[in-house]
Amino acid sequence: MIKFSKTKKVVSIVLSCAIFITGSIHAVNVRAASADAAFSTQMKQAGFPDSYIDSLASLHNAYPQWQFEAVQTGLDWNTVIEKESKNGVNLVPKSGDDARKSTASGAYDWFTNTWTIYDGSSWVAANPGYIAYYMDPRNFLNETDVFQFESLSYSDCHTREGVASILSGTFMENCVEDADGTTLDYTEAFMKIGSETGVSPYHLASRVRQEQGLKGTSSLISGTYKGYEGYYNYFNVGAAGVTSTQVIQKGLSYAKNAGWDTRYKALRGGAQILAKNYIAVGQDTLYFQKFNVVNKKNLYGHQYMANLTAAYTEGRKLGQGYQDKQQAFVFRIPVYENMPAEAVAFTATGNPNNYLKTLTVSGQKLTPGFSGSTTKYSIVVEDTIESIKISATPVASTSKVTGTGTKTLKTGTNTISIKCKSASGSTKTYKITVVRKEAEKVSGVPSSKTYNVGDTVITGVAPGTAADVFLKAMTAQGATMKLVGTDGRENTGAVATGDCLELYDKNKKKLSSYTIVIYGDVNGDGEINELDLVQLNQHIMGQQQLSGCYLLAANVNRQDDGVNVLDLVHMNQSLQGQKTIQQ
Repeated sequence: MIKFSKTKKVVSIVLSCAIFITGSIHAVNVRAASADAAFSTQMKQAGFPDSYIDSLASLHNAYPQWQFEAVQTGLDWNTVIEKESKNGVNLVPKSGDDARKSTASGAYDWFTNTWTIYDGSSWVAANPGYIAYYMDPRNFLNETDVFQFESLSYSDCHTREGVASILSGTFMENCVEDADGTTLDYTEAFMKIGSETGVSPYHLASRVRQEQGLKGTSSLISGTYKGYEGYYNYFNVGAAGVTSTQVIQKGLSYAKNAGWDTRYKALRGGAQILAKNYIAVGQDTLYFQKFNVVNKKNLYGHQYMANLTAAYTEGRKLGQGYQDKQQAFVFRIPVYENMPAEAVAFTATGNPNNYLKTLTVSGQKLTPGFSGSTTKYSIVVEDTIESIKISATPVASTSKVTGTGTKTLKTGTNTISIKCKSASGSTKTYKITVVRKEAEKVSGVPSSKTYNVGDTVITGVAPGTAADVFLKAMTAQGATMKLVGTDGRENTGAVATGDCLELYDKNKKKLSSYTIVIYGDVNGDGEINELDLVQLNQHIMGQQQLSGCYLLAANVNRQDDGVNVLDLVHMNQSLQGQKTIQQ
């Protein structure tokens, strides 16, 4: 918004003149203040809110002949912006600042950073905030931009020189041969057509300049487009579509049906449409043609141009056509209900996308699976995982990602934040809650409800017990176990005296070892038979001494008297079925 201010000047005055000059200045200031107050009162009575007055007063001081009419739309400001923000109604160039583009559903895909094309090949929906800026009249109440509110009816103040000024530097500044062999002087044509239709020739010239650009290379006015040779459409009437081919063909089809087979006819025909369909129904300013807030039959529709800034840019060109602006121009300026206290500003810049395209944790799986719209995830890792590596990429290349890399984990809950900051400055935070398990306590001491576990020996194992049955009956917190035979290999057969129960931690480090003793299995073959009796007898006779677990296994009567003849008798009776060796 351009703000007007009065600059105060301090002047040094000689003492002898001080009283006279001071009195004169005082009188002038009083008269000026009185005039300003009267004008302000007049504007308020005309229906302008206070927020319009200062800018209008500045214009009035510079151009006293200008007249300002408050057009009371009776429409709620927020409702107007909502309606005008409907996808496809107001468009901006795809190549422009991304902050000016709509990110509404259907207009933009956050996951791919792509905008929906609504016209031609490069026009997308405008940001509602940007629309509000251009719809707020208070942003344009200055001598450069106010002409978008000028009444577009024909006036004697419009001159050939003014039209020529608008056309200067464009393809229309020189005469061309028309399709019927006549010479077309664009400046003269706009003056004549404006007089006939009652439409401002400045407006007509500015509108064509806006629609066709400086060079005028569009197929809509070439007269050579295949299938539509000899037809012209300077005002792009009916020219709409998603692709450029659709736009051209629809526009030229309209021209052909309308009989616009010369350049002049196309200029006059477009002007007649403006006069009948817009000027005559109250859309008699560039602003009202762009934003239909006055034609109650089709509010927010029946808008001549989709380009959001069209009224602004055409208005500037319109104003440039006047060499003498000290004329009684009439400006019809809209007023809405419930407007913001001050003019709407729009300062956003840059791409607004703050979504992540990818988010991964090396060797781990996120829960839930990654989606750019989901910002909270969780992972549970083993106690052996001391750190994780996080990687992420943004959807928009202009966004910056922080919080990635290698992260050290403590035992328990770890919360890691990854932030994606858009070029426009908005940040989306993704959080990963990582739970690192506590290290499981590992015990090298086994326990069993079936067998007897001593400090280094396990007893209570019945002869013929299978290794897997034995192992299932043993437990040890956090440790793994296996049964190893006297040959050092894992025993998967029957348990025997001399076998060892070995315990290991998660890193396969050996924690402890317990020797199996089966009373009566003196030779360590897992059975109790005559061979054990013979070996026990040899030990007693001093022929072959037993030791270690085998000596323990020979104490078949389980007495504290050592291995002697009583054990031999007990084993013999067991083999004959007279006694049982207790394990």
